[in-house]
Amino acid sequence: MHILFFTPYFNQPRGNATTSKRVIHYLQKQGIQTCVFPYDEADLWHLPHTVDIVHILHATRFAAWAREHKFTLSKPYILTMGGTDINSDLQSEVSNDVFQLLDRADALTVFTEDALEKVKALNQDWFTKTHVIPQAAWISWKVKKRVDYHSPHILLPAGLRPVKDVLHALPALDILAQEYMNPSLKYTILGANLDQEVHKQVMMAAESRPWMDYAGVVPFEVMTQWYNDSNIVINTSITEGQSLAVMEAMAMGRPVIARRNPANESLIQHGITGWLYETPNEFVQAVHSIMKEPSLRNNVTRKAQQWIEQYSSPKKEAEAYIRLYRKATESVTVCR
Repeated sequence: MHILFFTPYFNQPRGNATTSKRVIHYLQKQGIQTCVFPYDEADLWHLPHTVDIVHILHATRFAAWAREHKFTLSKPYILTMGGTDINSDLQSEVSNDVFQLLDRADALTVFTEDALEKVKALNQDWFTKTHVIPQAAWISWKVKKRVDYHSPHILLPAGLRPVKDVLHALPALDILAQEYMNPSLKYTILGANLDQEVHKQVMMAAESRPWMDYAGVVPFEVMTQWYNDSNIVINTSITEGQSLAVMEAMAMGRPVIARRNPANESLIQHGITGWLYETPNEFVQAVHSIMKEPSLRNNVTRKAQQWIEQYSSPKKEAEAYIRLYRKATESVTVCR
């Protein structure tokens, strides 16, 4: 079986690239021949003309690219929709090309049950062919297990864009900075600058807070240092598809504090596999629990690792996609 995988990004350090690399790696381990085409990157990649099935990541971006490049599909295809599709782009008026792309897909996939319910609210026909295939945690490197908990070293892996709301925890962090002065609190934001206004706000906030740092882009493959230097990983997103950073932190045994939203609630049981928060006080209390209650912290991180091992296997993720591919058996040509 030969799959053509369309993804917005593959070389750039973005969540879509991490997802694509993981899925493709485990498809190939299952003996599935896979070609990739990162349609939103500037580099020209080989586009094969003879494949069995097409797998598309991100509906609205692909539809825009296909329209611009006059690209048409004549192969069976499945379409995976993430948080931007489900929580943003498809919540406004759906353009005709996006509607046709979704309507003609052999199967649609989403990461969570909440996303499935949102598809149901959009279109019953789409809902009947939509499958929930959760993302998997894929850690290709090791981090140190023994971590210092004398002061909070908080890491937020997130691109700078409004939906990530990377300054949401700042009121809580200002409180914590008064408590943890020697050694001091550290707060590091790690991710691509995707919005100039958000970047400006972050740099202004960091200017008056010596404990805060925006470290820019770091490729997934070399994240080890940043996880070694952190003892808490957080997620502040307004909405999510399914946060890989949260899953990776859980898999590595780092305590996670995540903002309450349906995607984060699908990953974390509050006080059992991590901490969920809405208010600054809840964030502060979560940090206190992590820093001051080692028995609770160890129990939570152990259960988080066990949960990830059971429910977020990249092998099972690939097998679920392969089952969908096998339903599309007719061999036709992908053409421009």
